[in-house]
Amino acid sequence: MEKEVNIIMEVNKFNPIGIGTYKLDLENKEKTLEALLHSVEKGQNLMSTSLLYANYDVVDFLYNFFKKVNKDKIFLKCHLEPYIEKREDVEKQLDEYLTRMKIDYVDALQVHMSYASKIPILETYGEIEKLVKKGKVRNISASNTSLETLKELNNNFKIFSFEGVYNLECKYYENAGLVDYCKENNIIFVCYQALRRNNIANANYPFLLEMANKYNKTQNQILLNWLIKEKGLTTIIKTNTIKNIDSNLDSQNFVMEKEDVEILNQFQDNRFNSIGIDWENNGGITIDKLASQFRLE
Repeated sequence: MEKEVNIIMEVNKFNPIGIGTYKLDLENKEKTLEALLHSVEKGQNLMSTSLLYANYDVVDFLYNFFKKVNKDKIFLKCHLEPYIEKREDVEKQLDEYLTRMKIDYVDALQVHMSYASKIPILETYGEIEKLVKKGKVRNISASNTSLETLKELNNNFKIFSFEGVYNLECKYYENAGLVDYCKENNIIFVCYQALRRNNIANANYPFLLEMANKYNKTQNQILLNWLIKEKGLTTIIKTNTIKNIDSNLDSQNFVMEKEDVEILNQFQDNRFNSIGIDWENNGGITIDKLASQFRLE
């Protein structure tokens, strides 16, 4: 038990700007690896990845990363992907991560989408709990669930973190009460698509342009500052260049005035709120696809 307490104390120190690995540039592996190593040098130590990213190629590429970076320096979150058809599939998927990256454990394991497992969700997480006891997993996390499912999971297994979509335009999880639930229950909310892959900046909202000019920052730096310093959230951001890494990290070096923060707090794009989430993947828009809607061409 003492060991588990020490682990939690250490991971609470991770950088709130995490390293995303979806769509890493694998055409230029040397430059991409250089950028990842630069991230670590600058203090970034949270990483999220999936076997499905580039059909296993991203995880295979990360083997080269962990040859140069001690695994103990990185808090690594991994996803269980469709489809888990029997209990044994949970450990089988985890072993794929461990074998391909040549590491001994992951820091957090989570079911990527609600429909990823064909066995009951509590049974799936029961298998993750067994992997914690084996030392292959350090923390139990969740991702892309409804508030009701998260509550069920947290009541049966202590959930360490929750990974979900959240940004200026799409505040589904805040509206649903899940962000507050996480804060009330000491669950770290990790938001992906925090910048909506530059779609928010490309929309050129007048108030966001004014703030960027006022603070002499980019629109994305305004957004990251707000998400982390004002909303108290952790982010996962993918970038393939050292320039963008430095720009993202520089987003935390200023303080916004309260009236500007309130503008960002109040704004959202109500088109996202009109979408009914298809939790079972029956042909509708699943939660992981929500922020991909209404993209600018």
